[in-house]
This record gives sequence, structure tokens and C-alpha cells, in this order.
Amino acid sequence: MTLESSTSPPGRSVEWAATLAQAFGEVLGRPLAEYGNEYGDGGARYGAYYGGNFLDEAELDHDPVWVGRAALAGEETVGPGQLLLTPPGDAAETELVFDAGRSLFWVDPRELPDTLAAFAADLAAAVAESEGGQWRGALLGADLGLIAGRHGVDLASADLPRELWTLWQARIASGDTLLDALCAATGLTAATSPELVPAGLGGSASADEVGEVAHELVAGVADPALRDYLAAFCEEESHDLALVRFAPADADGDQDDHQDDHEDDQDDEDYDEDYDESQGGTVVVRWDGAVDQYEVTVRRVIA
Repeated sequence: MTLESSTSPPGRSVEWAATLAQAFGEVLGRPLAEYGNEYGDGGARYGAYYGGNFLDEAELDHDPVWVGRAALAGEETVGPGQLLLTPPGDAAETELVFDAGRSLFWVDPRELPDTLAAFAADLAAAVAESEGGQWRGALLGADLGLIAGRHGVDLASADLPRELWTLWQARIASGDTLLDALCAATGLTAATSPELVPAGLGGSASADEVGEVAHELVAGVADPALRDYLAAFCEEESHDLALVRFAPADADGDQDDHQDDHEDDQDDEDYDEDYDESQGGTVVVRWDGAVDQYEVTVRRVIA
């Protein structure tokens, strides 16, 4: 399977894109226009990332599927199967598909044998260069693949030290606009029309966890199926998928101090001011899953 999902779905009409953008504006507490142009791209790029303890506990952060040549080169997607947006059994259960080339890896070349000294040196140089950039020492999968290919190294080989690479943030396959990233983070990439919106949590055991406040956040969404579906992503106290909102930042990544311009004038305490710069990029929104076992984060990609 090629990475066709790395571009906006061709079946998404202008009208449906506007409906989605308005709906996500309700979730974020402000219009997507405040993050850029009409749909929040404005020349900036965004991505949705999956990370957290579950990757390590399920030993998925060292699964060779992430470092196959074709996956790192962006020629095929990665679908581990165990990575879901909501717990197994939920009506809204969505298997995530990933772009390994744009995922992020920690790399430790120190344990490589002397026969791979040149490979180790190139890896160390790439890590050092990354230290001063957005990802603070982590490497994009595409860069990791290029270095491995240059030295003829199969990163999936069992002969290499297990800790040579560790998946840190798995990039959910999507286009680069904020709307694309938000759709990817909420399992709506394939919902190119109202009829394709998943059923939501209405008939599942988790429906009771979607409280009144969550439904109020999306009360302004006109489409009923989309409104019901996104309500499950608006529960700040959920043990399944808790919403953490962030105020928008300016072009330099600083917090936007002009909240009074928003007609609803959200209080400062409604937003998390921690931009998590140590983890790279400006955070737009995050969902904490299974009581902090995993995180789905939408970030502005600044490098």
C-alpha cells in the first residue's frame, strides 16, 4: 500500500472540509483560522503523532515493521493493528495507519560493532545535528533510512543491538494541513462525506463516560453524526481518551496573547500552557488515552 493518505483525500469536498473545520473549531474552542488561514495551514505544516508508555509496554517501539526500507522511504504505510484511538470493543474503534518515514526515533549507535564504525559515525553526526532543531536529538525515519541505505545496513536485522533505534513518536499518515492532522488524530481521514462518519460511542459501554460538558463543547456542530462522534473526543476527565486543549501560538511558537479577540473569550484556565517544546513542535491539542498510557498529539511541524 502506497502513502496515498499523505495527501488530502480526493473525495473530500469543499463543503465537507468546511463542515469538518467548523466542527474542529468547536473542539479546540476557537476557529481553525486562528491557527493560520481558513483551514489552519497558512504555510505551516501539522502532524498527528502517537506516543507514550504503551509503545514500550507492548514492545512496539522496537518492532522491525517500523524500519523496513519501503516503510522508511514512504513507499508503504505501517499498520501494527494494536494501536487504536479508543479501547477495543468501542463502536468508534479505529485502527491507525502510520507513516514511518515521518515518525521519530531515538538512536543510540554506541553499541554497534567496529565493522559498522562508519555507519555509527554518520548516525552520531545526524543525532548531534538534530539536537539544535525541533526534535531535540530524535531522527526522522526517512533520515534514518537514508543513512542505513548509504551503508547497506538492514535496520530490521536481529543482528543489530536492540537499542540501536527506538520508536518515540509514530506519525499517523495524513496530509500536512491542520485539518488533515485533526482528521488523522480522530480517525476521520477516510470520512470524506457525512455518510462515512463512524458510528461513535453511542452504542458502546464507554458511552456513559461522554458527559454533558463534552456534548456541550460540540453542541454547535450542525451535522448530527459528526457531533455525536466528536463528543467522545471532548471529555477532559475520560479514562479512555481525555482531551487537553492548547491556546494557539504565533509564528515564533509563543502563546497567543490575543484571546480577547475571540468572541467567546475563553478563560486562560481552559487551555494548557505547556507547549512541551522539549518534545518538539508547538502543540495544538492532545488526547491522553487509557489514563496516560498513550498520547495522540497534533503539533505544528516547524522543521
